[in-house]
Amino acid sequence: MLRYIVRRLLQMVLAFFCTTFIVYSMMFATGDPLTSLAGEGKELNDAVKAKLTRDFHLDEPFLVRYWYYIKGLLTFDLGDSLSQRPIAEILGEAWGYTIQLASIAFVFVVILGVVGGVIAGMRRGGVFDNVTLFLTLVVIGIPSFVIGLMLSTFPGGKWGWFTPGYNADEGIATLIVPGFVLGALALATAVRLTRTSVAENLRSDYVRTAKAKGLKKTRIIGVHVLRNSLIPVVTFLGIEIGNLMGGAIVTERIFNIPGVGFQLFKGIQLSDGPIVVTIVSVLVVVYLLANLLVDILYAVLDPRIRYS
Repeated sequence: MLRYIVRRLLQMVLAFFCTTFIVYSMMFATGDPLTSLAGEGKELNDAVKAKLTRDFHLDEPFLVRYWYYIKGLLTFDLGDSLSQRPIAEILGEAWGYTIQLASIAFVFVVILGVVGGVIAGMRRGGVFDNVTLFLTLVVIGIPSFVIGLMLSTFPGGKWGWFTPGYNADEGIATLIVPGFVLGALALATAVRLTRTSVAENLRSDYVRTAKAKGLKKTRIIGVHVLRNSLIPVVTFLGIEIGNLMGGAIVTERIFNIPGVGFQLFKGIQLSDGPIVVTIVSVLVVVYLLANLLVDILYAVLDPRIRYS
């Protein structure tokens, strides 16, 4: 296991450098770097040009500039945005909102998705199973931003069931609906994935053997079926952690939540290259760590899985 973790960490380092290089290149390698930093259509005076050239090492070759950027990331010196505000300060204020939002979405996915999928798999072909399949198909077919706009416009805006945007006075309660919107697609996918996995395992030979031995149904499902069924579900959930962080850009924009996704949206809108590249790099790290955690959990869920 230790050798496997070390090998995966080395792969993660390679993936991190490749991804950050691509993103950094997209923002700064082509065209005039000063234009990329200042934004399209903005005129810069000589003093501002000199400051940007000095701060971002624009008089150096591209690979040298990229090295300065990576060096800053590795030493936790994230630099400043174009507004001259430290990016670390911006992320420090925004992370709390995004983590709360993603956590709420994840709770929806785990509780409603996994539990709903287990019940549907146990009652395959029944009313609950058919209704669940229909509803999840509808959710999968509708983009999350459409669901978000519908909920914020009608139940939130016209009908007044909840505050349509973020309200600091309401605390975490104001994030429940956006959290559901963020996790809606993952929830529907988790239901269908869990339902299929449970239904397949219920028809396995080891289940028939367990029944022949006289084991209780609760033990068969709770210990044997559920444990084996959760392996593909855990894979999906682990990957979904990174997706929820990145997907928050749409949800946070719709509900005006000042999280990381909202800051990334503003950075793209204002052509703020430094903050866009930094946020994407941080999200890449989150995604890679989530995948590593999933692989480690494999061996916990299924003792037959061993890494070398």
